[in-house]
Amino acid sequence: MDTNQGYKNRALKNLEGNWSDAAILTLVYMVVTGGINFFINPYKQTTSGTVVSLLWLILCIPLMWGYVTSFLSFIRGEEKLTLSKLIEPYKGTDWRRIVITYLLVFVYTFLWSLLLIVPGIIKALSYSMTPFVLKDNPELSGNAAIEKSMRMMDGHKMDLFLLVLSFIGWAILSMFTFGLGFILLIPYMMTSLAHFYEDLKGNSRI
Repeated sequence: MDTNQGYKNRALKNLEGNWSDAAILTLVYMVVTGGINFFINPYKQTTSGTVVSLLWLILCIPLMWGYVTSFLSFIRGEEKLTLSKLIEPYKGTDWRRIVITYLLVFVYTFLWSLLLIVPGIIKALSYSMTPFVLKDNPELSGNAAIEKSMRMMDGHKMDLFLLVLSFIGWAILSMFTFGLGFILLIPYMMTSLAHFYEDLKGNSRI
């Protein structure tokens, strides 16, 4: 496994000359996934507002998966960061497997969080590689993909936690830009995370 700075350096090298594509992709992703909340915010306390919000979240799950995994394809040199990656998961039947898996991850993480915050965080780290596992293993069911992510992350949860924590300074600075800084920070983090997964996959015998 690489160091935190090593993952960041590799991410910066990938993003050199591609920042505009990454920013546009991230901006569209943020607007689509979060935009509905702006319109229904006055109605969030109502049953209908809550239902609409939940349905929109579920509908956006394949888009979320497309966004995250687009960075894996990007660092592998397979594809550029294009907007088509966001709608690609909706074109086939695989979106059902993606939606079910994400919902399972949410339920499992929520249940562990009911015990205490720390177990919830630990499990969230264990499940974190699931989107990438789904991409590389189209034959796996949702639970099987989650279990493989857990096996891959065995002994590496603290590594990932420290990698994510190393971006905290940039996150604080992004807040002072009224959130605009996240348009660049998020792809920086996603690219680093994709490299983290690649190293895990390379070192894993699972």
